[in-house]
Amino acid sequence: MRKRTLLMSATLLASGLSPLVATGAQAASGAPGDIDKDGYRDVVVSAPDAKVSGHAKAGAVVVLYGTSRGIDPSRRTVLTQNSTGVPGTAEAGDRFGAAVAVHDLNRDGYSDLVVGAPGENVDGDDGGGSVTVVYGAASGLTKARTVADPWPTTHDAWGRTLAVGVYNGLNPVNDGKLSIAIGANDAEVTYMPADLSAQSGTSGNGFMFNPAHGIVALTQVDLPNTDNDRLIVHGRGVWDGGWGYDGTGDDPATWLADPAGFEGTQLPAGTVSAVGDLNGNGSPDLVVGNPEDPSQSPGTALGGQVTVYFDAGYGGSPSSVQTITQDTSGVPGAGEAKDRFGASVAVGDTDKDGRADLVIGAPGENGNSGSVIVVRGTAGRLDTAHARNLTQNTAGVAGTSETGDTFGAAVLVLDMNKDGRADLLIGAPGENGGAGSLWLLRGSATSVTATGSVNVGPGGAGLGSSGAAHFAQVVTGP
Repeated sequence: MRKRTLLMSATLLASGLSPLVATGAQAASGAPGDIDKDGYRDVVVSAPDAKVSGHAKAGAVVVLYGTSRGIDPSRRTVLTQNSTGVPGTAEAGDRFGAAVAVHDLNRDGYSDLVVGAPGENVDGDDGGGSVTVVYGAASGLTKARTVADPWPTTHDAWGRTLAVGVYNGLNPVNDGKLSIAIGANDAEVTYMPADLSAQSGTSGNGFMFNPAHGIVALTQVDLPNTDNDRLIVHGRGVWDGGWGYDGTGDDPATWLADPAGFEGTQLPAGTVSAVGDLNGNGSPDLVVGNPEDPSQSPGTALGGQVTVYFDAGYGGSPSSVQTITQDTSGVPGAGEAKDRFGASVAVGDTDKDGRADLVIGAPGENGNSGSVIVVRGTAGRLDTAHARNLTQNTAGVAGTSETGDTFGAAVLVLDMNKDGRADLLIGAPGENGGAGSLWLLRGSATSVTATGSVNVGPGGAGLGSSGAAHFAQVVTGP
């Protein structure tokens, strides 16, 4: 069964945007995001612009294995298209790892990797894109399969965004089973069976985004105690005659995918989103980041904004709304053009008080040196009065804030060492002239602390030091 909503445009253009991807629930036999099944969550960091065997931007993915002390850079696996068992060959511009999702696809207790290479040339289609599943196992990450594109002639940059979940109605032939949601530049999401069976029976959603930008991010929303998840789809531009408010078609747009095959429910505009229970009332909240300035997205704040829609994590009307900018009382800094406040968002309980906290990346702050804001959850609204600012100038954070670092371009919150407090991972793709770097800050009774933080650069992750790796995108289990 093939179900598609066609774009109302005759022109399909390429784009190079890259998302931060989260993942869904796992089988009970293994912890979420645990690739080696040792009980600790592992961290997957992608470097899609890494040089491989002399080929620029061939791309790599690094698995940093979790321990009782958090990540241990000495315990790692580096995957490229030249790795044993991985299909294909590393070639210039493939950008292997531009998107990664982590999920136990075959329910064996070992989490698996779904890796997109949107620049891959496929059967003569320059930049058609490819997707590969690399299976976790006791013997290591050596077994992999290609996810065949059912409509290769219509897709460009297939695999630029990924999410895994049970999307009943979105892929009717696979209802009740895991599917891999795959975004492309043609503003369509394709749903492939996670077991890679019956690939001819796939379906898809078309979105009225500007195809010059396509699908820029996917957020999978796990609905507890059900076999049905939700999918939030982010793109740019809408079919309004001008491809966007400013006539260039780059204004953000967000939809909750609809089983009917059309866009579905339009959500607040933004380029990223996250879901979590920020006030501890048992009803998850929706967080949408919109880093655009008013000239690109009217109604947003100068420098960007993040909006929390309480009790709307699973859809429906919010019980209340809280908008946070750098001009909000208590939030460090000030709203300035191109701060890109809200370019990344993450939610997790860093202090073990039963309420999730909100982490906001502003990679454009201070000449693209970047910063990260941590706002703690309370029984009511978020505590912006005591918001904290983290930069590379913060005591305990390795390095120094420099122009172009883009600290905070990627953020992720999860409990690495099973102490009940979520830890914070921060990526900076511009660090050291574009080589990139990663930081792990531990959760504590007073929220995130920089004391004892861990810093990993591309050299420490096994990528070498030659060429710009853009080692910054962070993905793992929920």
